[in-house]
Amino acid sequence: MEIAAILRGGPGDSQSVVATGRQVVWRSCLYEMTSDRVMRGGGEGRVYEHRPDCCEPFGRGAEDRCE
Repeated sequence: MEIAAILRGGPGDSQSVVATGRQVVWRSCLYEMTSDRVMRGGGEGRVYEHRPDCCEPFGRGAEDRCE
């Protein structure tokens, strides 16, 4: 099931994307689903929080469990 996802924090802050699961990758950064919801453009969207340890500049890899 696709849902509207609103990204919070990081380089994708305030972006609206389509999500199909508990995590979203946006421009090589990981965002994880929260229980928060927001109204935007006449509809409701689920908030996905940025994980700063999973952005490409931070050395994404097995050592920080982002793979």
